Amino acid sequence: MSTPAPFTAKRPAARNAWTALGVLLVVYLVNFMDRQVFAVLQEEFRVDLNLSDSQLALLGGTAFALFYATLGIPIAILADRTNRIRLIAAACVVWSVFTALSGLASNFVQMLLARIGVASGEAGGVSPSYSVLSDYFPPSKRAFAIGLFSIGAPLGLTAGSALGAFIADALNWRWAFILVGLPGVLLALVLLVLVKEPKRGMFDTDALRAQKANALGALKLVFATPSLRLFTAAAAVTSFAGYSLYQWAPSFLIRSQGMTLEEVGAGLSPLFALGLIGSVAGGWMADRVGPGRPEAYGVIPGVTLLLTVPFFLGGLMAQDGQTTLLFFAIPLLLSYAWIGPGLAATQTMTPPASRAAVAAIIGFFNNLIGIGLGPLAVGALSDALRPHYGEGEALRLALMAGSSAFALAAVLFVAAGYALKRDLKRRT
Repeated sequence: MSTPAPFTAKRPAARNAWTALGVLLVVYLVNFMDRQVFAVLQEEFRVDLNLSDSQLALLGGTAFALFYATLGIPIAILADRTNRIRLIAAACVVWSVFTALSGLASNFVQMLLARIGVASGEAGGVSPSYSVLSDYFPPSKRAFAIGLFSIGAPLGLTAGSALGAFIADALNWRWAFILVGLPGVLLALVLLVLVKEPKRGMFDTDALRAQKANALGALKLVFATPSLRLFTAAAAVTSFAGYSLYQWAPSFLIRSQGMTLEEVGAGLSPLFALGLIGSVAGGWMADRVGPGRPEAYGVIPGVTLLLTVPFFLGGLMAQDGQTTLLFFAIPLLLSYAWIGPGLAATQTMTPPASRAAVAAIIGFFNNLIGIGLGPLAVGALSDALRPHYGEGEALRLALMAGSSAFALAAVLFVAAGYALKRDLKRRT
């Protein structure tokens, strides 16, 4: 007998599901913490290493994204065929060690190599985690579980901003990289001890479980399924705007608004933490409404992202840092609400044998466009505008242009939600 259809299954989570979710959440937190510490420290090492905005964007965006996105696909294919928990633990060790090595860089090339190492490790963390969680939680609880897992991102941004600024202020930026990076090695051991590899497809139909892992098939599935195409595009555009702001917001507050590094760390940290509310609430709302109206998995993200636009623009147009931070509070709360619904929908549309691969393919476009092009576009536009407007105003205008992409992302998410409704009808 086959299990109930997706979005309506009511089977309970496995015994250690919440333990797995908790530990994977902390691993994801460390992932983003190691990523954010680069952004909060970039004004410090920019001066020491004599780097331009375009070079900073290459280090924090394009070069990072190229390896992160490209390596994510073969690693995810491996995850669909092997023990995912061991793979995530190994990835955690790699990105943690290379984060620490970033503190030893003395020029652009050395920092570039360290960032490539961080990206290579982080490529093995997220997609396998989505696959693991989809085998611990049934479809009716999956958006909430993934939304809860995803609070690791805002918590990591919070911790990276606070710890990076605090350690750099107390010691220097080199020690900040080292002391933030190395604890991840111990966390990898905790993951191996506490989390078990779950059985694949325990909450899926017989037809879905019968489908075998196939890299080419996963790619075809993404391009042949309207909802997966639209969710992929929506996530990519969201990340284009989001990563631009996350990388350049600390620099904007220092250059344009006259804040110190310590003030930036203290001001941004609690705002990034607001994202955990949006992440959990978005997943919870989608699971409440989605079983009867699956389009909610796209409409909820679309509405919340559209609401972020006027607040981000208002914060960027403000003339002092405290007003900017006040304006940023609401959009930083709302901008994570898409993660649980959007990723849960794509996991549910995917056979269990290919979930990590499909997540990595979606992540490839998401990260290449989001991390790779977003910060680079803002950095390059800032460099181009600097001779006419000065350093501070140039970055302000560049960030305003980048944040406007949230409006396009909102439209794509709504379209994805209604495409999901049609795709589920065809599948049943």
